[in-house]
Amino acid sequence: MANFDMPNAGDICWRELRTKNLPAAIEFYSKLFGWELPQTKVTPMDYKEIVVNGTAHGGMMSMEGEDWGELPSHWATYIAVDNADETVAKITENGGAVHVPPFDAPGVGRMAMVADPSGAAFAIIQFVAM
Repeated sequence: MANFDMPNAGDICWRELRTKNLPAAIEFYSKLFGWELPQTKVTPMDYKEIVVNGTAHGGMMSMEGEDWGELPSHWATYIAVDNADETVAKITENGGAVHVPPFDAPGVGRMAMVADPSGAAFAIIQFVAM
């Protein structure tokens, strides 16, 4: 498993490609940047970690199923928080929006998909203690 430095609250800590064509993305980015893209050991879903010099910096996943609708392939940025539920409350109190309320990702932590008042989307994540 690749190294991962546990981030502090407020750190931009993970980048995730959500793609309609995972095999093509794997080929493109591995050839373009030389990224290693192994299957994660954290979850059984098909999720590739982006590993550079032995450290995981992000991941890639397929946008399969109806939940994604017409949303195009895109990159998501995750920001670490101490408490996902409290942070979601602060986001809404300050004019932001919640696209996906906090949920537990087994072996990873608690996360939510949100947006700032201008509509810029991002994700928050409260990591489980490792």
